[in-house]
Amino acid sequence: MQQNGKIAAIGGVILVVVIPIIGFLMQAVGLGINIVQGWPTFFVKKTDRFSCELRPDTERGKDVWTVMYDDNKSKQPWLGMVIPMGRVWSPERRCQEIEKRLENFREDGLVSLGYRDDPNTPQQQVLCVKTKLSGDGCPLLMTLDVGTDGYQALRDTTKALRNGRSFYQLANSGSSEKSPVVYLETFLAEEDK
Repeated sequence: MQQNGKIAAIGGVILVVVIPIIGFLMQAVGLGINIVQGWPTFFVKKTDRFSCELRPDTERGKDVWTVMYDDNKSKQPWLGMVIPMGRVWSPERRCQEIEKRLENFREDGLVSLGYRDDPNTPQQQVLCVKTKLSGDGCPLLMTLDVGTDGYQALRDTTKALRNGRSFYQLANSGSSEKSPVVYLETFLAEEDK
């Protein structure tokens, strides 16, 4: 009997020590833990800024999959899946893939969106993203269909950023109307700049 009491006491001590250690480890990986009446309650900390939503497009008269950016104050549309990009992926799946890529680029310090030729697809241009880590490079965001003009694709895709104001004045102040680059600083939360 006494031995069972020691095991229970030791078990209680282990539990008292293990729960704070688990809480510390969970916070180290970005999860919060609270102890409520002896039971751990887990909170997942939000870190992603990009998501996909099906949003109405009055110009097209239909809903369009759109990459959204959440700056913790509001959620804004960034990129609409409005241009032809092949038939292999649905617009929803393409939106989700672009959302993931933008999240990775955000962690590298988003600077601008642009377009370029791609040596891997000589007849196709790509939309690309410059980051603080990419230097002069412009890593691939999405490959365009054969014959799709990169400049027009950049304008059409980023139209969601306009928000009622002249897009190129807002995003590219001081540059020409036909800029091959969309600077993103004005659209980013302070901690993402």
